[in-house]
Amino acid sequence: MDLASDEVVMLHAAGRSEDGYGGWAAVLTYGPHQREISGSGTRATSHQMALTAVVEGLAALTRPSRVRICVADEALHTKRAQRRPPDEPDLWQRLSPLLAQHHVEWDEADERAVEDDEWPEETSGDLAAELAYHQHRGEAVRAAARGEQTTLDVALSRFLAERWDDMHAFEDADAVISTLRFSIGWYADKPSSEMTPAEVLDELGTFFSSTLPHKQHASPRELRTARRVVTDLLNWLVTNDHLDADEARLRLEEIDLTVDERASLKAFVDAFGDDHLVPWPDRSRIEDSVDCQYLTIAEVTPRSLTFKDYDRGYDEEDDCPVVGPIPVGPEIAAHARAGWRILLSAVKVRGQWGLVQVVSGDP
Repeated sequence: MDLASDEVVMLHAAGRSEDGYGGWAAVLTYGPHQREISGSGTRATSHQMALTAVVEGLAALTRPSRVRICVADEALHTKRAQRRPPDEPDLWQRLSPLLAQHHVEWDEADERAVEDDEWPEETSGDLAAELAYHQHRGEAVRAAARGEQTTLDVALSRFLAERWDDMHAFEDADAVISTLRFSIGWYADKPSSEMTPAEVLDELGTFFSSTLPHKQHASPRELRTARRVVTDLLNWLVTNDHLDADEARLRLEEIDLTVDERASLKAFVDAFGDDHLVPWPDRSRIEDSVDCQYLTIAEVTPRSLTFKDYDRGYDEEDDCPVVGPIPVGPEIAAHARAGWRILLSAVKVRGQWGLVQVVSGDP
């Protein structure tokens, strides 16, 4: 075998399958050069997809080469070691001459060692796995989009299917739509498979006001990503005659206000680090306390917050219990707004209130 070069070609291969929808990907790295190939299949196992990735990766090489194959597939390594490929005869028949054509070494997928809470940079193996997952999701989404009835469920799949070509845009949309499906399943009176596409408007209020902030603990960036994807979705529904344009516009205006308010509130909650909180003191020192209770921000100064317990329905403002003023840094006070309901724990020692925990909140 006349090898083209002593330099090694790294072949990272990955396969993914769920519910019969499979995806495979191979990333070939040769010096500074990198090539990505991927594909999908149905009625496939993850092992079949991983084996396909290896075969297609080797087949993409145009001349005999030194190749190191890295693939996370225990079945493939076991069968190779036993020298008896009992399944997938077509794939193994394609693989045998390719192995003879190249000088091949096999590695299992790298185990990631994490030290000091720092992850290594994304590797070619990560990229192969991501591409394989993308192909798998594409098969599943395209299959769901072929439904005969135009229900909300089918419409959501068709919306995703049209975005599949842009992997990163698809991933954002897929994550948001998956959460929207979860929200409908959790809160709605009927499943999305029984809704018309226009009925999605009735579910977006709960999605943005409850599911994202409280069940998903979405960050401000994630809230804005959800707004962008839902905006694209409603515009797509209008374009495809599933939704009235004026109704969509009004709902998008409401979503803008909700997301801006929720993002600001989330930034306030996230601003509290250990340096801004106090530990629970000994019980003998506690003069008063609240534990995981919703309180309303009643007053904001550049260096303090005062909360009131409006939820208990006191008839007179002066009778409402007060927690505070609580000293906070100016960077915290700058995020706060009077009227927000904050789920928190606080303690009073020697006449001074301090925050123990800030969990979440509602506008």
